[in-house]
Amino acid sequence: MGDAATCLFTSLLATLTPPPVPGTPAEVPAISAELLTEQLILVATIVGAIAALPPLIEFLVERRKRRERIELSLDDEPVSQLSVRLAGMDGVLRDLDDLIDRAANPAAYRGLNVGNEILIVGPALSGKKMLARAIAQRAGFDRLITVYNPRNPDALARAKARLRKERRKVMLLLPRIDDVFRSATEEVEAELDALIESTSERETVLVIGTATRLDPDDDVDNLFGVKIVLPGTTPSVRGPMPVADAMRPILRDVAAYYVQRACAAQGQGAMSAVLDGMTLEEAVERVAASAGNPAEVEDIVQVALTTAVHERASSARANAAAAPLMLTPAMIDRAIARVVVRVERLPA
Repeated sequence: MGDAATCLFTSLLATLTPPPVPGTPAEVPAISAELLTEQLILVATIVGAIAALPPLIEFLVERRKRRERIELSLDDEPVSQLSVRLAGMDGVLRDLDDLIDRAANPAAYRGLNVGNEILIVGPALSGKKMLARAIAQRAGFDRLITVYNPRNPDALARAKARLRKERRKVMLLLPRIDDVFRSATEEVEAELDALIESTSERETVLVIGTATRLDPDDDVDNLFGVKIVLPGTTPSVRGPMPVADAMRPILRDVAAYYVQRACAAQGQGAMSAVLDGMTLEEAVERVAASAGNPAEVEDIVQVALTTAVHERASSARANAAAAPLMLTPAMIDRAIARVVVRVERLPA
């Protein structure tokens, strides 16, 4: 218990022992059995409290350290106060006009079933985080929440709680997310999956991750529907994933379903599209030949429709909103390049 606790215990006993009653032959303490029992219980309680102090202090210290780690891992700042220094990225930003417009005006794209998650892939120090900040400003977001250490499950849980309460437009930035999945525990992977899946469906939230490498069909590739490859990244073959022969007819059927659903013949109101420069069969084959799974098929069609909606809105025609959506081979190819990206390992 320690010398301090022993001294305190001895002092308590001396204090609780009543003085002798004068006039008695042996001056025996006049104390009742009940009072003695209460005093012993009080002493035992105090001693127990003293013995519990070290674990309590350790718990409080650890709690404070965990709070400090969360504060170091998580940053929440207003987008209006961000300092964005982005040189040499004008072409990249122009190529992202449709995705930025969708983030800025989600109501105009409400008929599309596409998640709000983007992965920016590029070499180290190539401006990935700065590009994300520029997107946040151009899309008119209110807050930027950055999880600098996505390996910290407490920081991920705190970010999820903040996003759940937030009603303004928020960007969630997850830097170097590829490193996380190479060394993360199951707890961290589960927290990260839950965070991205639960927030990317909301119109007011855009999730952006950054990576220096991307392996086909890994966890990062499957989590993010849209990938942006920065200049300087060394891509490997952009082409179809190895798919079993039995899977090809299924992918064609899935592609036919989504392409037909996107066309006017299936009646989708304002989001109905008209194929321009290709037949229905050609569009289906173009999508099915590039996708590696049904999820990629849907993403390709939805991203192509995003470009079609943006180009219609950007048209110089007076009645652009009433014009049909023109879905062209170039739009599908552009969507394929964003969804089906193969990137070799890059130097750290």
